[in-house]
Amino acid sequence: MNKDQEIIQGFRSSAKTMGLLFVTIALICNFIPAVYVSTITGQFPSVSQLLQLWLAAAAAFGVGYIVQPVSFFPIVNMAGTFMCWICGNVGEVRAPAANMAQKVTNCEQGTPKAEIMSCIGICASVFVTVIMISFFALVGAQVMPLMPKFVMKMFGFVLPCVLGAVYADLASKNFVLGVIILLSSLAGIMIVPKLGIPGGLTMLINIIIAVLIARAYFMATNKK
Repeated sequence: MNKDQEIIQGFRSSAKTMGLLFVTIALICNFIPAVYVSTITGQFPSVSQLLQLWLAAAAAFGVGYIVQPVSFFPIVNMAGTFMCWICGNVGEVRAPAANMAQKVTNCEQGTPKAEIMSCIGICASVFVTVIMISFFALVGAQVMPLMPKFVMKMFGFVLPCVLGAVYADLASKNFVLGVIILLSSLAGIMIVPKLGIPGGLTMLINIIIAVLIARAYFMATNKK
């Protein structure tokens, strides 16, 4: 093992240790408000009520537990994954920040340099969003009601625009593969629901198919 490999292994080990620690702390902190309110009021939910709430949450967000790690891990990598699940806004902010950090430093996906740069990009995005959220939390409540309705409606297109920009940037690295995966995803959106498969699984199925297509394309082009 050379020096570069030792450095990246040390980085991953530290990221794993710190990530598990802070994710555990974040999970515990999420329960503190509920436990505090229950203690003050003397009202504690029963096991059956907690199970019903868990099932409702699993039905609404369960697919995301699988889809998001699978779809975003190649960009954010391990250290970024821990930060993403603590800070949130993965698709809207963290993944684009990681992708841009890799792009401006000419990193190749899957390399140690790309892994470290994605971590730096996500770290920077966390600081920026904390400042922005703090600012708009103080000012936005006064400004937003004054804006025209069409401006408020336009905020609903921010996420599709950001994800579309990320896709366009990644697809530009291999235009043919990008078009194939785009067409397969559109076909999946139209066909999968007609097969009686729950709509929430459509994205997961599209991701699996896209990964298989990318792998087959890679193997075929390498043989040539």
